[in-house]
Amino acid sequence: MADAVAIAGARLIHGDPKAFLSHVAALGAAEQGAIVYCEKTGAMAALADKAFGLCFIPEDGEGAAPHHAGAVAVVRQPRLAFALLGARLHRSQTSTQEATVRPPGVHDAAHIAATAEIANDAEIGPGAYIGPGVVIRAGAMIGHDVTITHALIGANVRVLPGARIGQSGFGFVPGPEGLVKVPQLGRVVIGNDVEIGANTTIDRGALEDTIVGDGAKIDNLVQIGHNVRLGRNCVIAAQCGISGSCVIGDGVMMGGQVGLADHLTIGPGAMLAAGSGHMRDVPAGETWGGRPARPVKEWLRETAALAKMAKKRNG
Repeated sequence: MADAVAIAGARLIHGDPKAFLSHVAALGAAEQGAIVYCEKTGAMAALADKAFGLCFIPEDGEGAAPHHAGAVAVVRQPRLAFALLGARLHRSQTSTQEATVRPPGVHDAAHIAATAEIANDAEIGPGAYIGPGVVIRAGAMIGHDVTITHALIGANVRVLPGARIGQSGFGFVPGPEGLVKVPQLGRVVIGNDVEIGANTTIDRGALEDTIVGDGAKIDNLVQIGHNVRLGRNCVIAAQCGISGSCVIGDGVMMGGQVGLADHLTIGPGAMLAAGSGHMRDVPAGETWGGRPARPVKEWLRETAALAKMAKKRNG
């Protein structure tokens, strides 16, 4: 504990400095020995019923932190402290050892890590890389030059050539010596009967998993950020960009080049028009379009009004 506090440049205000810390975790999923952080003073009360080893909080939150929770330390930048400790406690799993027994559908030019689990009837094309601990279920078809790491792939999943699944998500926090990468420790969990298009990228979760629900169909050149939860039977057209921690309900349809800001919720059955840019949650069943996106009738009405104004001015 004391070493962790010192590395972070923090000050321990509650807890045993000799206690053992083992890993970093999300606050909602923490357990004894875990390092977590809470950036908002208004959220301090939530610490009372959480299990954790050490929580970093902002300096102005000292008076609000409950003292019957786990150990608490104040620091100027809680997220930076968390990132620094995550880098010390966790290392990426790397291995060049290949499997000695390969299912018949695996191409000789594919790299299969020794600890990967591949169903006997799965097909994996040439140049594919299947990393340590990856699980690929029955009936899956993995195209050539696909990279899969830190992932569980469901039954009858089809991954087209060049896709990248399980790569590190995009997360950084400013530090005194430049940007510090936030730990990316989650997985990608792909449901059954999913199709993932060519050159699409699905990032692993930061602390929790990135999830793609059963039956989802994802087109080419789509970017899905870390911690996204994509529901069942969603249809995502080409060149969509879904930022981290978005929650997308079942049956959502996105036209080409839709963009979502982070931490948005898109309700089940919503339809997002091609090229729309979303910075607000979309209620279930609604159709939105435009940049910035709003309900489609409102967007079309505004577009028509602007066209009339331009016509009058030019006439």
